[in-house]
Amino acid sequence: MIARELMTRRFPYVTEDADLDYVAKLLSECDIGVVPVVDEALSPIGIVTRSNLERARAPIRADLGEIPTFLLRNRVKPTFRPGPFSLRDIMTTPAISVPTSAALADIAKVMESHHLKRAPVVDGHKLVGFVLLREVLQAIANGGALPESERPILSIRPREPNFCEVATAEEFRGLVAAHERQLQAERIERRRAIDEMREQRIRDLAAARLTDGQWRDMLANARKAAEAGLAEQLLIRFPSQLCTDGGRAINAPDSHWPETLRGEPADVFRRWRNELHPRGFKIAAQIIDFPQGMPGDAALFLMWGGKA
Repeated sequence: MIARELMTRRFPYVTEDADLDYVAKLLSECDIGVVPVVDEALSPIGIVTRSNLERARAPIRADLGEIPTFLLRNRVKPTFRPGPFSLRDIMTTPAISVPTSAALADIAKVMESHHLKRAPVVDGHKLVGFVLLREVLQAIANGGALPESERPILSIRPREPNFCEVATAEEFRGLVAAHERQLQAERIERRRAIDEMREQRIRDLAAARLTDGQWRDMLANARKAAEAGLAEQLLIRFPSQLCTDGGRAINAPDSHWPETLRGEPADVFRRWRNELHPRGFKIAAQIIDFPQGMPGDAALFLMWGGKA
């Protein structure tokens, strides 16, 4: 068996000016765990593996500390963020290759002598494939065609057990504290994003105006509520921050609460005052929820209760 028969032809490759984030994406998608770096003639000049990329990763923020792998097991993998490095800075060179005609014994000797798990295969100088150590070992185990004197002694050094990289409870407490700091930072970021969305919604509502169609729909819903035996109907619900005082006058209650309304709620109140108040309808404002003990949403209710 020779390299051409054993090699895989499906692999990505890049030139030395490729972006590291692009290389990281290729590595995450390829099966052989390596991306070769080639020149303009497609000759291999280096290789990049995940360990190369780890050396180029931007340093972790000192205030958070490093989060251990077992705490991040179920989290979405973060986007690779390279530090101030280029591909040529971190790739392994030279790229030790074998020709397509290399015999199995020769491939094994090259990989053993250079401690390679993968080796580029070249046709002349052009990269055409990769041979993997595990497949070389499998071919030797299955073939048995080599004389015993020519069979290379290949081995993959087993990793020493590393069940625990820290040795004291204090270090474990440090890992837990780092994890909690990370969670807290994420909670703060989520709250910031929610607050920004809410502020934008309030700005949009403050600029919005009640249309005739919306007013007709409100009155139609009020009529349906009366037909169902009810004495009031919610006209509009809105964040209490839409009020100029954050809803405090409504919550007090203060008779001057209508003066704090903005946007559509202010238009609803004016339509009630001009069209419905002369016909005997009443209106009321109320804070209808209190998230974390603070005024949340407010609402305006149209009321027609009492004797006809």
